[in-house]
Amino acid sequence: MVLFTLAFPFGHGEEFLETEILHLANEFDRVLVVPTVRPKEASPTRELPAGVVLVTSELSQVSTVARFCARYPIAAARSVARAFRAGWQLSRIRADLKFDLYATALARRLAPTVEFSLRDVSDLVFYGFWFHSPTRVALEMRRFLKRSVSPVVSRANGFDLFVERHPDRYLPQRELLLDGVTYVLAASPSAEQYLHQKYPKYRAKFSSERIGTPAAINPGNASRKALHIVSCSYISPVKRLKMLIDNLAEAQTSRGILVTWTHIGPGSGAYAEEVFAHATCRLASGTFSFLGHMGNRELHEWYANNPATVFVQMSESEGGLAASIQEALAQGLPVIVTDVGGVGELRQDARLFPGLLDANHTPAQFADRLVDLLSSDDESYQRYVGASMEYWRVHCSASTLASGFARRLRQIATETSVGYVSA
Repeated sequence: MVLFTLAFPFGHGEEFLETEILHLANEFDRVLVVPTVRPKEASPTRELPAGVVLVTSELSQVSTVARFCARYPIAAARSVARAFRAGWQLSRIRADLKFDLYATALARRLAPTVEFSLRDVSDLVFYGFWFHSPTRVALEMRRFLKRSVSPVVSRANGFDLFVERHPDRYLPQRELLLDGVTYVLAASPSAEQYLHQKYPKYRAKFSSERIGTPAAINPGNASRKALHIVSCSYISPVKRLKMLIDNLAEAQTSRGILVTWTHIGPGSGAYAEEVFAHATCRLASGTFSFLGHMGNRELHEWYANNPATVFVQMSESEGGLAASIQEALAQGLPVIVTDVGGVGELRQDARLFPGLLDANHTPAQFADRLVDLLSSDDESYQRYVGASMEYWRVHCSASTLASGFARRLRQIATETSVGYVSA
């Protein structure tokens, strides 16, 4: 397998892969990991299991493209021609050109190393973890290596799936990607349905595949009496932390519930500063904290040692059931979250606390739902805790989902690579 990521195993993010790659390494004789964004760190921040090889370039994106254009002007001209397929809107031409040039340049630069590592391999699959630059590089890599019968499989998770998330409602080279891939695996059935509606021509290539999360360290330690609310996400506009702060302010002021709130997840820049200032302005002093980034193990240890009452998330958009929600369910936390994307799947289990909110709910509606949870008796609350853990066990366990997914990729590689003869 050749796995294309954004930055993994460098930096933060793509935590899903920390568990999934263990199962990929068990299923495949060899796994090559190709980050498509030049890492800032000198060395990986996540450890790779035995049998997994890192293939990366030390050049910046600008240097990679500049060298490519200078050395292969005809190939660069083809990138320009492909960019004009987007029409005559300058912003789209620019987006397609940047996307195409870098993917082509990076794939060409790394192809000799990948080819050497795969010289004795017949059954092969190219796997893009995002339906974006990783999959674009995968398609170019397959072309350079002349492995046309080898499949390219891509996940589609969130930012790489919904064009509506982007200011100009555009993602580069969608049809080129769809023409080239063998399968696109959406993060949830609702995300798969979005692909069917958006790109009906390619519906045979679409299916859904949830990723899952690891088991909790100390599940079932949720406490109604703790009056402790927790959230976990990047501090970004799509997660709508300002809305969450307004909701919590309603609970504190109008309902007299002096809950404490802990947010876990990184954020920097102007938007993060706005969120911090909004919390200071709206919430009672000493009732909130921002803990910043935590790795997977650190996050699980924090949950194990800090009993919380409920997990909340006010996302505007989600591809599947967010990892942060799955982790909360594994811990046994009831959840109050917006009913967007794959999150709506929670309504299928009537035993869970009914915490789904309309995407455009009011602070009063949030406060009502929180009061419903806090006013439940101990027995009812513990039933919600048990239901959360059971839902995770059945639907979200990474050990089950990731192992099954790795086997599926292995089967795809075997079935579609028949007839390849190594040079």
